[in-house]
Amino acid sequence: MERKELYELIDIESAADFSYFENLAALIECDEELEYEDVAELIASADMLKLAELLDDYFEEITEYIPAAETEVFTVFENIRHSLVGMARNATDESITARLAEEIERFRRWYSIDSRVYVKQGGESVARIHTLRDAILISRLERIDGSTNEYDFTETREYELEEYIMSFADMLALAEGEAEYDEDSDGL
Repeated sequence: MERKELYELIDIESAADFSYFENLAALIECDEELEYEDVAELIASADMLKLAELLDDYFEEITEYIPAAETEVFTVFENIRHSLVGMARNATDESITARLAEEIERFRRWYSIDSRVYVKQGGESVARIHTLRDAILISRLERIDGSTNEYDFTETREYELEEYIMSFADMLALAEGEAEYDEDSDGL
């Protein structure tokens, strides 16, 4: 896919326009072959604090629809989330930005192209193979149409994270976020 086509796909005119949740979602959910250089340029030109916020919001949204029984998959997504958000928050030089672009691209390929989830929809006797992206979409649709499906996420429970050491500031921000979540959920 050429750069111009990528920009059309994620609804931007230039790399500098990459600043909305929908842009990030379109990039991550793209199941086409992308040129790494184009993805790297996109990430490098982004406001890193804004990108960290977008990544955090994106993972917040998709993890909400992971079936409750799939705690291992949820944990994998949370680990990826913390790693990507932490890298974006601490992207102080080109090497970290380049690593972030590599990790976003690796996640995109795994999530939207290479992963395999087996789903039996609406009482079907044979499971169909879907990507994680599509299985989570099916899970989202359950809440709308009231259907119940069976999922087998076994092949998606392993995702090797590149070693990334969280800064003390990341750990504090994570702890504060969890504390805010706990305070919010006390009233439920």
